[in-house]
Amino acid sequence: MLKNVLLFISLSLLNVSTVKACPSPQECVSTPFENQAALKLGQQVLALSHVLQNPQQENALQAVTELGHDQRYYIMVRGWLTYQLQADLSIANAAQEQTSEQITARIRFLKKAIRAIDLE
Repeated sequence: MLKNVLLFISLSLLNVSTVKACPSPQECVSTPFENQAALKLGQQVLALSHVLQNPQQENALQAVTELGHDQRYYIMVRGWLTYQLQADLSIANAAQEQTSEQITARIRFLKKAIRAIDLE
């Protein structure tokens, strides 16, 4: 599931000019600003991925809100959190009273994180 989300994000970050035929190499080269923006987004996505695996870590909510409050990525982050929440709720419902503390903690964190980015 996480691999699918990261694959989707990676594909969405692909520079369209690398997919189409280029009339000249100069026209297909991305600017340093584009590279820096893609690198920063990639780092934020990896931080978010790490936070979802370890929601009890310090500054976890900050990592989510930092990316989730950016209007360009709000839908992606909100969808990712919602998808993970639904998966964890399904696990909790199936396990009933035997739900692990990690799943329970992540469910609480996901609800809090979704609320935090929705209430910007």
